[in-house]
Amino acid sequence: MDHPARRYYNPEITATEERDLLRRNYLLIQTLQASLGLIGPDVLAIAVEPRPEEVVLHFAVAELTAEVEEDVEDIVFELTVFLAGGPEQRSKITTELHVGDPHATWHSRRYAMLYRTKIKTEAE
Repeated sequence: MDHPARRYYNPEITATEERDLLRRNYLLIQTLQASLGLIGPDVLAIAVEPRPEEVVLHFAVAELTAEVEEDVEDIVFELTVFLAGGPEQRSKITTELHVGDPHATWHSRRYAMLYRTKIKTEAE
């Protein structure tokens, strides 16, 4: 029996592309759950990059503070808990932090975006 989610996929994708898409979406959902209540005001954006046997969490932050480092560590811990017992339980979780505006110089925008803070304008 076909998976019900297949009706939302491009019918031209290969089996490998489908597995990659399912894995990416699974990791996005698990990371979202892991980060609930842990995204502080200095976190500007979060992206998730699935790599073979690894998950890379990319953070863009306004400044690197002890609070930001603690929030990132807490998100990694929570993600480890969410992945335990599942297909990604052996995947290594690593982080990359970028200090600065993610809109201008952050290379991680090409990965699956999980969070992006509202861009403030001059009038705000």
